[in-house]
This record gives sequence, C-alpha cells and structure tokens, in this order.
Amino acid sequence: MTDRTILHGVTWHLECMVFSGGAIGNMRPPADAFQMRMHYSLYLTNLMSALDMMVETHGEAFQSALEARLATSGQTGSEVLGYIRELRNGVVHRGIDPTSGGEVIADIVCAIAPATVQNRTGNRSYAAPARLLRDIYTHCELATKPVMERFLEQDIERLRSLSPASMVVDALSAIENVPHMPDWAKEMVRTHIAPEMLAMAQNHQIEKLKDLLKPRAIGAIA
Repeated sequence: MTDRTILHGVTWHLECMVFSGGAIGNMRPPADAFQMRMHYSLYLTNLMSALDMMVETHGEAFQSALEARLATSGQTGSEVLGYIRELRNGVVHRGIDPTSGGEVIADIVCAIAPATVQNRTGNRSYAAPARLLRDIYTHCELATKPVMERFLEQDIERLRSLSPASMVVDALSAIENVPHMPDWAKEMVRTHIAPEMLAMAQNHQIEKLKDLLKPRAIGAIA
C-alpha cells in the first residue's frame, strides 16, 4: 500500500466520521430511527476501518500505542478495542442495531451502548466502557486520533519529500493504467499536467487530513 493510498483511505474514513459525528450530536426528539441507526453505524464502521488500515500498514507498534491510549480507569485498551471491534462486526455481519435503546439527554436523543457484545463464536464477551455510545465515540476520538497522527507523520513526510518531477511521473503512470480512459483524454493530461498543480493538490490533501485528525467531541464535530 503506497503512502498516497494510505492517506487517501484514512482521509475518507475520517470524513465519514465527521459527517456522522455531527449528525449524532444533533439528534433532537423525535429522532428518525433510520437516521439515528445509520449515523451511529456509519461512525462506528469507519472508525474501525481507519484503525484496521493503520494496523495493516504500521503493524504491532501502532496496535500497542493505540491500546495504551484507549485504556480507561476500568478497562484495558485491549478490552475497549475489543468492544468497538465486536460491536462493529455485529453491526456489519449480524444486523445488530447499536441504537436499539436510547434516552433524551439535554434535548438530544442518545443511544445507550449495548451492555456487552460477543465475538462471532460467542466464546468471548466485552463490556461497554461507558453507558452512552456517544461517550464511547468521544473517548475514541480523543484516544485514537493523536496516535494516528503520530504514525501518519512519517507517511506525510515521505510524500512531502517527493520532487515535482517524480509526482508527474507517478501521475502519468497512474493515468496510463486506467483502461476506461480514452486516448484523447490521456493525451490532454500529458499536454497540460503541471508539477505545481500536483504539488498544490497534494498539500491540500495533507492539510485536509491533518485537520480531520483533530479530536472532536461528538456533538461538536462541525
């Protein structure tokens, strides 16, 4: 997986988290059940996808740092991560509704976190680290994003170190490998592509990612 692929993938997952986090913090009664389930599920699945992508690319060092930050006064980081992972697995693979219970707090409809979740075989259970799912998500925001930012910094620096000429070569190679792009369009790109344009686009992408890596309390996402 290339540095650019990592940054684009993580950016996408974080964008989805910001989108749904803002909606979660504004679920006023009477909340739409579909919207509530969709946004709580979307946040959860994209959080775990971003973390899984980081583990895949940065290995055990990231996993250990992540678990150290996720720990609470009552649970280890491994237990908190296990709860989030198995809740995600239940939502994606077993049709669990993470918003089946809820209550109104300060005029916001909040989902009550499932008290326990089990793995696929049912031989391991994980307890919720907080009563409200919103609070669990906020804890994950505050715990995971600084770790992600620290490990992504090396990927960002490698991209920043690329010369404009090498960026042009990479871009043209990628375009040549697009089978459905017509030849006239490829020729137009070859004629008009500019190193400065690619450098500006990359810097914009990096700054966007760095902004998305800022922890946000759910309900203060925008």
